[in-house]
Amino acid sequence: MAIYAVHCAVDPRAPEEALMRARLMRLGFVWLAALFGPLWLAARGLWRALALWIVLAALIAAASAHGLIGPGGGLLLYIVSALYLGFEGRALQGAALARGGRPLADIVCASDRASAERDFFARRLIEPSPLSTQSVAAGDAPPQPPGQMSGHVLGLFPEAGG
Repeated sequence: MAIYAVHCAVDPRAPEEALMRARLMRLGFVWLAALFGPLWLAARGLWRALALWIVLAALIAAASAHGLIGPGGGLLLYIVSALYLGFEGRALQGAALARGGRPLADIVCASDRASAERDFFARRLIEPSPLSTQSVAAGDAPPQPPGQMSGHVLGLFPEAGG
């Protein structure tokens, strides 16, 4: 099973179009980011991370050229940066999507991407979503804030407060 993060734009005027532009990202280690770090960052449009990578690479190269760190130290720092991009590449992508107006909408566990898309859209069609502008039906109670849920007990105790 794989875990997918779904980033979706919030557009109250056209929630269906916002759902159709949803972006699924498989979470986990990214081998391409680890092997080809700056190229992967540029291909994904992660310009802030690429600029930071270039500045750090220039600092490491300058420190190595002036003898502040040995060649083994520079290689070790490069390996650490490659591992960091491999592990955190998807988090960097998710943060860039959130800054661009597509916050994290859901997390889906599925065996493949098609199943993840099917599960996400099925869940959005069944459950009311914050992306839609549906009003509460006349007989339904409006949703309560988390601190003011009446009659609901969380945990093993039969009544609230003890």
